[in-house]
Amino acid sequence: MADARSIILHEYPSSPFSEKVRLALKLKNLAYARVEIPMIMPRPDLMPMTGGYRRTPVMQIGADIFCDSAIILREIEARYPLYTLKLPGHEGLAQIVAGWADSRWFQSSVAVIFGKMGDSVPEAFIKDREQLSGRPFNVEAMKAAAPMMRDQWRARLMLLEERLAGGKGAGSGNYLIGAKPGLVDVHAYMNVWWMKQAVPEFADACFESAPLTAAWYRRLTEAEGQTPETITSKEALEIAKHAAPRLVAATTRNEPQEFAPGEKVAVAPDDYGMVWVEGELVHADSQRIILQRFTPEAETVHVHFPRAGFLVRRA
Repeated sequence: MADARSIILHEYPSSPFSEKVRLALKLKNLAYARVEIPMIMPRPDLMPMTGGYRRTPVMQIGADIFCDSAIILREIEARYPLYTLKLPGHEGLAQIVAGWADSRWFQSSVAVIFGKMGDSVPEAFIKDREQLSGRPFNVEAMKAAAPMMRDQWRARLMLLEERLAGGKGAGSGNYLIGAKPGLVDVHAYMNVWWMKQAVPEFADACFESAPLTAAWYRRLTEAEGQTPETITSKEALEIAKHAAPRLVAATTRNEPQEFAPGEKVAVAPDDYGMVWVEGELVHADSQRIILQRFTPEAETVHVHFPRAGFLVRRA
């Protein structure tokens, strides 16, 4: 089992992608520490560890840094298999659901939420998100699109209702795949949680037509886990500096671009927040790429990225 500082989650409370990881840690009853990072840049103690990657959340285990919720959840499952979330029926499907929830459904959520609260969003946040996405943060356009996006959001929610209704016949409809919560539930939960926090009246109105989904959501929110310890960003940076990355065999497997260990490569998300993180290639396979980086602040770290949703090129 992990002690409180074995896992350090760099996040902020309203981050929907962080909530995915928080839910997984709760369901697995894992102890962890958290660093509350600002919603917007700068993040001076985190950047030396990530190499400039600026999306949320980031997980740290010693001097191993995990960027993106997909690789975070994969690593948590690998290191702490009990209680497992990769249940029968979730293999591969969980990441397919994640791709849908993190893109199409998430974009509907953004339009509904900021169409509702856009007038109260601080200018600094707008400028930060414009830099992150590379396009205008157009509140008026989101307000105009919000009625159509509410339709889209409800349509996606009702797919969960259909799945839960379909599972009832086998007596295992408490969760999306079977009688126990797993990774598919964790990924599907994110947008429902975010809408419930940000525009609860709309979420509740949708729940009126989706009672099975409302009950599913309540079961997940009521799951009990450990209360995280809060540490500072400077403490986390010191932990990385005085740790060594976990030993990993320097290997590549069937790489389409024929990368080799030791090559200088760069990695960036393929949709938004396209900051290219450069480092020496340590390991690459179909689902993960690991870079070794050195900075005076953190010394040697291994930075882990998922392959799906991330671009890799020679630096």
